[in-house]
Amino acid sequence: MNAQAPKYLRVGAGVYPVYGDDVRGWSPRPDDFHGPVATSPFVYESIDELFFALVNLWVSGGAGRRRTDADRAH
Repeated sequence: MNAQAPKYLRVGAGVYPVYGDDVRGWSPRPDDFHGPVATSPFVYESIDELFFALVNLWVSGGAGRRRTDADRAH
């Protein structure tokens, strides 16, 4: 397991822990890193790439999001 403390990305109403660094890559899963090399297909090359993957998930409705008053009116 990655002993490094997570960084946090805010997407919409959610805050997501992300793990990694600029050398090994970034992932929402801490167990994607074993030793000096990432071992999972869920690892993104940059934190920006991971951020936009989370944005796409949020916009598509794949991640939990808070309903606004306008959403409740319909």
